[in-house]
Amino acid sequence: MKNILFKLAMGISIVLLSSCDSYTDFTPKGRKIVQTQGDLELLANKQYSGFDFTMLSILINDHYPQSRDIPFILTGNSKDLNYTQLTYDESIDREQLDQSGELYSRLYAIINGTANPLISFSDQVSGNQNELNSLKAEGYVVRAFLHYYLVNIYAKAYDPSTAAEDGGIPYVKDLDLDEINPKLSVQEVYDNIMADIDSAIELDALPETPINAMRVGKGFAYAVKARILMSLGDYESALDAVNVALTYNNVLEDHRPLLSSYSSNPLAFSNLRPNGLIADDNLFYSYYARNWPFSVSPSYEIVNEFYEAGNILKDSLGTQVYEEGNAVNLPDIPEWSGGYQQNNAGITTSDLYLIKAECLIRTDEVEEGMNWINEIRLRRVSPYAPLQAANASEAMGYLQKTARIEYLYSGKSYFDIKRWNKEGEYPITISRTLEGVTYTLSPNSSLWIYPFPLEATQLNPTLGKNY
Repeated sequence: MKNILFKLAMGISIVLLSSCDSYTDFTPKGRKIVQTQGDLELLANKQYSGFDFTMLSILINDHYPQSRDIPFILTGNSKDLNYTQLTYDESIDREQLDQSGELYSRLYAIINGTANPLISFSDQVSGNQNELNSLKAEGYVVRAFLHYYLVNIYAKAYDPSTAAEDGGIPYVKDLDLDEINPKLSVQEVYDNIMADIDSAIELDALPETPINAMRVGKGFAYAVKARILMSLGDYESALDAVNVALTYNNVLEDHRPLLSSYSSNPLAFSNLRPNGLIADDNLFYSYYARNWPFSVSPSYEIVNEFYEAGNILKDSLGTQVYEEGNAVNLPDIPEWSGGYQQNNAGITTSDLYLIKAECLIRTDEVEEGMNWINEIRLRRVSPYAPLQAANASEAMGYLQKTARIEYLYSGKSYFDIKRWNKEGEYPITISRTLEGVTYTLSPNSSLWIYPFPLEATQLNPTLGKNY
């Protein structure tokens, strides 16, 4: 894996850090090219783009493969990754279908090419100490956040009873490009993630408002901490963390103004997020493609079972958002047609509202948790009426349904559903019906864990299947 990382770090100017290539170039012995605080600032000013989580959202039946002939895929003439994910066929060797592992490589490339240099070099260059500490803290937060993604994609969800034995991922903290980082246990990975996020917060140097949404501020640091603590099942501490995050940004995207402006200005929707980087609800902006999810079809189950009646984007804006398309060769299924710069891999205030709602429900504050769910629905549905839950189970049902639409096309629901399934209290069985056949993904299916890419396992002998 380190050989891959070396190549990625050296080639990062092409795919990730086009504005900072000279600041991610290392000699074989690891001597630094970064020499000043300005160099580190240039390294931190990057675009966190190309995070392709589409495989995660296809797996959980949020949508179908973009512009692909679904009936043809289902014939099985070519049993590729899309076939595996649509039919939930566990017999197929997925490692052979994703040999290069673009997502895996991209996440580690940023860890090794951005986060680790920010952490290491901030102690070696001269400059304003508080600003250097802020850059170091940014590195810690990004490293923790991306390892959180990696361990949740390529390993089992955290289970306190088995985490010390469950196979995890490599946790890359060094700049020694000749060293092979061994696979750690899930418990060890989370210990490192928590240590990194705590180190960032203890430095107390992050800005309250970063210079842009691709830089790390205090709100994002506490949001990441809340996410981690939820994965560990510590909902009380997660609630404390998300409450701090909300003090820095609680502005929730509001769709209600579209009801009055759209009829006179059909471009109103496109102007909702004309530039995802400056959208008010971002705590950290990390995206797949700027206008994603253009030309993507939601699943039948999402359209018929999860969208709430009166959803403003789906029901009030006509073909500006959804139109009857034939890109996937399925009858009576719409496709997303409006331009929308979605923050699919970062964190927005919508995430915070959902995190807080769940933490409240899990700590027996059901009514207050429902209030936070209703704050989202108030801005998404017309006509609106608040929902009430008689108990925690009913409240979690409302939260799960709301989250599926809030996180649609982002893959974020994959992480939550995988966590709920491992906990066992609120498991979700995914079912889809296509061409008259129903396919089912059980909560314990091996498909919830993605295989390490073949190129990585060939170079790192400590890697192996985690399922």
